[in-house]
Amino acid sequence: MKIFLVFLSVFFFNGCFGLVYKTPISSPPISYDPYTTTIGSLYAKNLKENPNHSAAILLEDGFDALLHRVGLIRMSQKSIDMQTYIYKNDLSSQVIAKELLNAANRGVKVRILLDDNGLDSDFSDIMLLNFHKNIEVKIFNPYYIRNKGLRYFEMLADYERIKKRMHNKLFIVDNFAVIIGGRNIGDNYFDNDLDTNFLDLDALFFGGVTSKAKESFENYWRFHRSIPVSLLRTHKRLKNNAKEIAKLHEKIPISAEDKNQFEKKVNDFIDRFQKYQYPIYYGNAIFLADSPKKIDTPLYSPIKIAFEKALKNAKDSVFIASSYFIPGKKMMKIFKNQISKGIELNILTNSLSSTDAIVVYGAWERYRNQLVRMGANVYEIRNDFFNRQIKGRFSTKHSLHGKTIVFDDNLTLLGSFNIDPRSAYINTESAVLFDNPSFAKRVRLSLKDHAQQAWHLVVYRHRVIWEAVEEGILIHEKTSPDTSFFLRLIKEWSKVLPEREL
Repeated sequence: MKIFLVFLSVFFFNGCFGLVYKTPISSPPISYDPYTTTIGSLYAKNLKENPNHSAAILLEDGFDALLHRVGLIRMSQKSIDMQTYIYKNDLSSQVIAKELLNAANRGVKVRILLDDNGLDSDFSDIMLLNFHKNIEVKIFNPYYIRNKGLRYFEMLADYERIKKRMHNKLFIVDNFAVIIGGRNIGDNYFDNDLDTNFLDLDALFFGGVTSKAKESFENYWRFHRSIPVSLLRTHKRLKNNAKEIAKLHEKIPISAEDKNQFEKKVNDFIDRFQKYQYPIYYGNAIFLADSPKKIDTPLYSPIKIAFEKALKNAKDSVFIASSYFIPGKKMMKIFKNQISKGIELNILTNSLSSTDAIVVYGAWERYRNQLVRMGANVYEIRNDFFNRQIKGRFSTKHSLHGKTIVFDDNLTLLGSFNIDPRSAYINTESAVLFDNPSFAKRVRLSLKDHAQQAWHLVVYRHRVIWEAVEEGILIHEKTSPDTSFFLRLIKEWSKVLPEREL
């Protein structure tokens, strides 16, 4: 079998192995004072004298998160750096691509770093942008095989490299503003999908934390596994369509009426933003990110270290929202110790019906009942979450995607980091630890609201069951709610997989 895989790797990858080590040095970042830009000048008075201080605006609503991105692009004057795990080729993605193109036409330097696992296609609109003189696009840790249908062979032959992905999410504008959180780029991250929408959280930061985020982006941008898309063989075929770049706005499937409404909302956002009408929080913010070298060699996660330290130092309560939750034995001991001290532990994660990763839920189930019996408040998202919030909503499934933790209503950790082995040991991640009690309380209240509409796991007659309120009536379920026998069977089968690889 091993000889067969070696043959496949030679057959499919011939002429491509040298690609990683021949990556040319891209153009250097431009140097300027971010406080002289339109965005920077708005907060220069409050932040310039204290470089360790940062300001934050919480982005809870998905559509509002999209408006912030579009509005910031329109206000940009110097540079935009975007790092993301997933960039889809749907309506929201096309809107952002068009806005980036418009910014580049004004002279803004745009750099886009995408993980290859989250790229829809080598022929997506975002790839077309690379033909613009002011835009560079790179792919992180790319598959050598560009045909997605054949990539399973490469995964078998080069599993240790392929399994390691860049899960970071950064959106940096004019070296002053940075959006950090759990959202990728796609309709279902901005409440705009008719099939599945993600419950998520971002924050827009200004000031000192942005310079650290920028340093991290530069490390990834110049890492030897960040490959310019111009080196992909498929990109040469795309060159024939380069003239289509000017027609990106024509491809967006939106009516004139919807376009006018969207334009009004973007303009309203910019007006409110420039008049300081969004709640803003000031405090010390610490940017945390893995080194890109984690892809090549095992490294400790600074985010995991910061999380465990804050968890051990908690005095009153901890509220964890994580789309994937596999704590492991070491962390379970910390949880047990903290609960024994009287610290309130709240956990919000996906149910079997809402998760997009059944194998992860199978691993979570090993710890779920233990946590409930320890005294933790455990909640699982209902897959009709948004339908219960917004009457008339027609989406069929909803899933938690956020990764946010609040300690003692003082500290907030938010970013791309899940409480699982993949975030800790396999993928690269980014996050911010923000010290502001008002911000922390606002996040905790938001998470509490989500939990109140979720399934609450409780012990009833020595058994862990699901409990929820439906139309004023308390209901109970003895098995995973809203699931079929077949789905539960798949979940049981998935438990044979090694937990550390999930």
